[in-house]
Amino acid sequence: MNSEELKNLIESSRVGKGISQRELAKLTGISRSTLNDLINGKIKKVDIDDLRKIAETLDMSLQKLLKVAGYDEMLFYFSKDKYANKSSKNLKDMIKNYEESQRKLLDFDTEKRKKVSDARQKLFYTIEHLQIMKDNKDSLYTIDKAIEDIQYAFDELEFAEHKYDYSKLPKKN
Repeated sequence: MNSEELKNLIESSRVGKGISQRELAKLTGISRSTLNDLINGKIKKVDIDDLRKIAETLDMSLQKLLKVAGYDEMLFYFSKDKYANKSSKNLKDMIKNYEESQRKLLDFDTEKRKKVSDARQKLFYTIEHLQIMKDNKDSLYTIDKAIEDIQYAFDELEFAEHKYDYSKLPKKN
């Protein structure tokens, strides 16, 4: 374990966030004395869960903390993980962006289905009215109204023929 490097990583991030050691201890749930001992190199084998709590609180890469804390064997598992060097904040942002893109895609699909349903309904009634006109010349429904209804359905269906703009999805990192 490189206790000096661990101290520098944690302290520079803590100071950068503008929080005291006392606040960090409170936010992580690590006792002040344990946190102080960890930062000052008095703990030879740091608890992985403590490192995780610090990484999440300070938006740091857990992988970096594990490396300087001497958990090289853990890095083997992270080395194959495309999210290895991401901080908790980065991962949360990625999840938030993904969820937002999924909502937009579902909204697009919902709107498309609504427009298709409206167009089908309009066409159904138009067919019904035209059938009445054919059978009974005294119908109040006119050819002009039929053209207007068909134009409405045609316009609604135009939206449905377009694909979702997949460029709006989050970029793969």
